[in-house]
Amino acid sequence: MYKQLKEINKRPEPFQFYTAEELWADEYTSKKMLEYHLNESIDVSSRNINFINQSVNWISNRFNLNSNSDLIDFGCGPGLYANKFAEKGINVTGIDFSKRSIEYAKQIASNSDLNVNYIHKNYLDFETDKKY
Repeated sequence: MYKQLKEINKRPEPFQFYTAEELWADEYTSKKMLEYHLNESIDVSSRNINFINQSVNWISNRFNLNSNSDLIDFGCGPGLYANKFAEKGINVTGIDFSKRSIEYAKQIASNSDLNVNYIHKNYLDFETDKKY
């Protein structure tokens, strides 16, 4: 019976292998995804700026986030949320495995004199002793 259950519940062939990192590292795909993240006229990869601002304000108020708060953004993409939190003086770490998105996020943060710790890494593999 156990062998039958194991066989029934195994992943179908197309899903047997984890390929997300390769997808996000692909030159064409990462370029297009960044374009979609930054296109405010469509809600495909990221929400519009009004939604982002409202979300950041609600989260900040709901959890009393301030300059003594440490916040981590798993799957931060191009830093649309992380940079907004940093504008409020919150200590932010953003993690994403799209190198292109992380580089973009770092550039925007630098241009705006924001101190955000951006990490290029699969957040499923991220480990830290720091409390967020």
